[in-house]
Amino acid sequence: MTSCFPGFFSEEVPVRSSFPLPWRIVCALYSVARGFLYRKNHTINRTLSNFVDITAKASSKPVDGVYSEDVSYGEHAEQYARVFRPANPGTEKIPVVFFFHGGGFAILCAASKTYDRMCRLVAKGAQAMVVSVNYRRAPEHRYPTAYDDCFEAIRWAQAECQSGGELFAAADATRVFFVGDSAGGNIAHFMMARAVQSDVSPLELKGVVQLHPFFGGVERSPAELRMPDALFLSLEFTDWFWAAFLPPGADRDHPACNVFGPGAEDLSGLALPPILVTIGSNDILQDWQARYVQKLRDMGKNVTTRCSDVCHAEYILDDVMQALMDESVRFIQSSAS
Repeated sequence: MTSCFPGFFSEEVPVRSSFPLPWRIVCALYSVARGFLYRKNHTINRTLSNFVDITAKASSKPVDGVYSEDVSYGEHAEQYARVFRPANPGTEKIPVVFFFHGGGFAILCAASKTYDRMCRLVAKGAQAMVVSVNYRRAPEHRYPTAYDDCFEAIRWAQAECQSGGELFAAADATRVFFVGDSAGGNIAHFMMARAVQSDVSPLELKGVVQLHPFFGGVERSPAELRMPDALFLSLEFTDWFWAAFLPPGADRDHPACNVFGPGAEDLSGLALPPILVTIGSNDILQDWQARYVQKLRDMGKNVTTRCSDVCHAEYILDDVMQALMDESVRFIQSSAS
């Protein structure tokens, strides 16, 4: 693969050689913990995984100007959505943002404190209803469970809007957005492809935001070869997550991973909405993300990129999270009008 990296970053976005102490501490702790979390046979210590995942409860009282509640969309306990609504939305109906969380399809959840915070920032900043979708995780539930669960949540919201349910009474179903980070960015891609080929009325998809989306392939990219031990997400663990998620015997050229590889769906004829992809110059996945952007642009799709000097998932730090959510809010506001 030829690196797309130079085409998406200017000289003002360097690869950093040092990182803030809080981030280095987080990465060091994670490096220690993951040896106990992820087993060589691609199973996971779920008890430990849930224990180290710091979660936040839904709140019927405003927190940072946003209400939240957990609502079931399916028959399984893991199939729920955390719904966020601004405390003072005004009299006009508000956009609907579906948020798909990351975690390599295997860890974290809609209640994770990081995602609770991210969704509150989007709900307040964009004055939007945010539906943060929890889905069943790998390796207990491999491909395509995460995709099927998330689309089931979209179908649930569609039915609620059609029936005039109270939960979506203030929602403007004609202004819908998909947002996802890492594996959630991957999910956002597939939800977009499904939604534009399905009757999801009255829902109308206006835009998609993919934050450091999780893509890959069998071939090693220049960034993967250059920084195999990248902070937080290393080459070893990208491989582990894919092996735990993909069908047994599948390699990383499976369409879920290599979305424009052999056997991937042809999206060229689909009417895709505007897309924002954020890429970090210290993210091991940067070349796959840049290739994704270029493939879509070659098809004539409207894709915007935002590049910065962060590594994968560094947005769990407050200042990086705020900047990234502000960028997402600006995109939603510009696309919703």
